[in-house]
Amino acid sequence: MKSSAWRTYAAATLAGALAALAMPPLFWLPLAVAGIVFFVRQWDTAPTVRAAFLRGWAWGFGHFAVGSYWMVEAFFVPPADFALLGPPAVMGLAVVLGLFYPAVAAGTARWLALRWPWLAGRYRRLLLLAVLWTMTEWLRGHLFTGYPWNPLGHVWAFATPLLQSASLFGVYGLGMITFLILAAPAAGWRAGIAALAVVGLAGVAGMSVMAPSDAGPMGPLVRIVQPNISQAEKMVSADRGTHLRKLLELSRRPGFEKLAAVVWPETAVSFAVQPNSPALPVLSGGAPPGGYLLLGAPRAGASIDDGVWNSLLAIDSEAHERAHYDKVHLVPFGEYIPYHKEFPPIGGAIGRGSFEVGDGFTTLNLPGLPPFSPTICYEAIFPGAVTGPGARPAWLVNVTNDAWFGTSSGPYQHLTSARLRAVEEGLPMIRAANTGVSAVIDGYGRLQASLDMEREGVIDHLVPPPRAPTPYARWGDGTLLVLLLVGVLGIAVRGPTRRST
Repeated sequence: MKSSAWRTYAAATLAGALAALAMPPLFWLPLAVAGIVFFVRQWDTAPTVRAAFLRGWAWGFGHFAVGSYWMVEAFFVPPADFALLGPPAVMGLAVVLGLFYPAVAAGTARWLALRWPWLAGRYRRLLLLAVLWTMTEWLRGHLFTGYPWNPLGHVWAFATPLLQSASLFGVYGLGMITFLILAAPAAGWRAGIAALAVVGLAGVAGMSVMAPSDAGPMGPLVRIVQPNISQAEKMVSADRGTHLRKLLELSRRPGFEKLAAVVWPETAVSFAVQPNSPALPVLSGGAPPGGYLLLGAPRAGASIDDGVWNSLLAIDSEAHERAHYDKVHLVPFGEYIPYHKEFPPIGGAIGRGSFEVGDGFTTLNLPGLPPFSPTICYEAIFPGAVTGPGARPAWLVNVTNDAWFGTSSGPYQHLTSARLRAVEEGLPMIRAANTGVSAVIDGYGRLQASLDMEREGVIDHLVPPPRAPTPYARWGDGTLLVLLLVGVLGIAVRGPTRRST
């Protein structure tokens, strides 16, 4: 390979890496503009489909290597048996993710432009790339269990009004609009100014649809418990009793008797809770009188051999398990080993067991509480998959344990995903995180209250009111399909051919 080609791919990798710094928690938006414009320029000058594909892949590799670096933290949690696999695992993931977008998007767009040169017009090329970018971003979120982490629309999370179009088209549709805005300077300074105007109008429109925080009847009073127990501490079995006492003490702080529910994080207790377990009376000490403790915990059948689930349990003050939800979307290699049952040596080689997969998303109905849909950990990153079938819930509950990732960018990016799910569904969310960020999120994605990373404490808050069902809540990705069809029609309309710039 010629040295000039290596320089091109290295520059593309750097541009993708810098664009990742526009994601939470930094939000260095000018780097996203520069990175996307560079991507478009590289596509413009690619002489072949293969060159466009490889340049797109190099951009994606840099983008995902930086955007997913936080995963390395988990490999170094004691006993850190697989610490040396951390950096190669993240690099390998970046290699694979780079093949979705922008590599496939760039290669396909170049193939179409070379086949039909009129597609490479100044504005048409941006629309073509935006449509293909969005389609491949959607595929990334669905193929091979899906990994919709850091979609492009997240760059606006610093300004909640700019997230509101996700209630129409979801975060993927917001990403398509975002691509066009960020890429606009590649079409000239006039297009760049127009993009700024669109951002301003979107902000005004977003503010106009956002009701005041105190509008509408509030829901029940809940307490979110953030114990701030590091993952290394959680792994020490001798400290389980100490951790449980800490959770109960935080739960029973003044005002306990006024609560309708107390929410603990994912795997707040590290032992498996079984039917009629002697642990239930102890755990019920965290349930307020007449209310419930909603806790994340491993759940087992009558026998451990029946399987163990990563679950959310609802326990009342009389020590009864009133309901449970078993996690459906497990983390590959983190919570289950693919094909470990069909090929037992795989699980033995990796040295970890697997949680069982839950039956499906659901809405829990408990006397005294509005119906709610629970999600556990990274289930909150999947658009359109946070509520169960049937009647619409009044609120969402997300329990998570991001202690695996320390104070890296990962927990903040996870929180952004949770906020987008609230915007899309028009539903408030109560989020309990072991080491942070715990939060009360309203149906517009605003943080009504929060506890930042590595802080111990509680949040007492009334559940914000739900919004009327949003278009995305009603029709899901059907609204995204309409947006994509509009984009395709815009590409297909043949006007006067303009020379590419």
